[in-house]
Amino acid sequence: MKKSERVLAVMKKEEADCVPAGFWFHYNPKYTVQEMIDAHMELYRETGMDVIKIMQDYPYPVTGQITSAQDWYKVGMKGTDSEEFEKMAAVIKGIREQAGDDVLIFQTMFGPFKTASMAFGDDVLMKYSKETPEAVAAGVGILADVLEEWAKGYLAAGADGIYYSAQFGEIGRFSEEEWEKLVKPSDLQILNVAADMPEKYNILHICGEPEYDFKTWVERFTSYPADLVNWSVKDNGYSLEKGREAFGKAILGGMNNKGNILNGPKEAIEQEVKEILDVFGTKGIMIGADCTIQGQGIRLDYIKAAVDAAHNYHRI
Repeated sequence: MKKSERVLAVMKKEEADCVPAGFWFHYNPKYTVQEMIDAHMELYRETGMDVIKIMQDYPYPVTGQITSAQDWYKVGMKGTDSEEFEKMAAVIKGIREQAGDDVLIFQTMFGPFKTASMAFGDDVLMKYSKETPEAVAAGVGILADVLEEWAKGYLAAGADGIYYSAQFGEIGRFSEEEWEKLVKPSDLQILNVAADMPEKYNILHICGEPEYDFKTWVERFTSYPADLVNWSVKDNGYSLEKGREAFGKAILGGMNNKGNILNGPKEAIEQEVKEILDVFGTKGIMIGADCTIQGQGIRLDYIKAAVDAAHNYHRI
């Protein structure tokens, strides 16, 4: 099977020739386009993994400042005719040119709420979300309209799908009613871009923030359109098997992103992969981590050990 065929088989919850795997980590936001292409291709080539996930390490070009509720109605973001978008599109095109068509490429996107948080600060966003939610909803809606166009632009540039980081569902942040009104609509606006297009795909990553101990209401996201779903097993105490039942979709993940995959040794990495697949089985799963690999001294040979363990599982 081609790598793309292997991952598509997982999405359909069909048996593939082997269990695929994919891992990622952040890069220096000062990298040039070529440096960013080279870094992604090094990870892909050195580890033999089955998917390319392009990191969104360049900041979104959001405009405006928030000093009052009324300022939310004046926020903005540069569109697909901007230098910032063209830089990301060039990364996608460069990676596609080098990787060819035998692998699926996913572009990372942060949701409109996270985009606002990165631009104006989490404290500011939460303050106005509680005090004047209608103003925040208006501002986030402006950002969502632009991000929707960015998503379409990413797919047009050669990405096969969107790796969507769904945040702001942390326990203690918003009530379910607040979340349904404030966060969910803009998430769906972006996710529906790929969902509504033929042969385009969504990977849904459910992500928490450290100030909320990374704990998230995982089941709030079960209705989101996704072909693969990923969350932090270790931080939420929410097993892959429970997620498979709740979402009814294929699963990505299982490994502690700050554990063996970061620290080794290779034998522990191989054992962790084996234990995951012994319990879950081999249908509808791509081995990955709870989130991006985080910490000092990330080693490509450790990542390769996890990929190889997934690929070779049926022979263990």
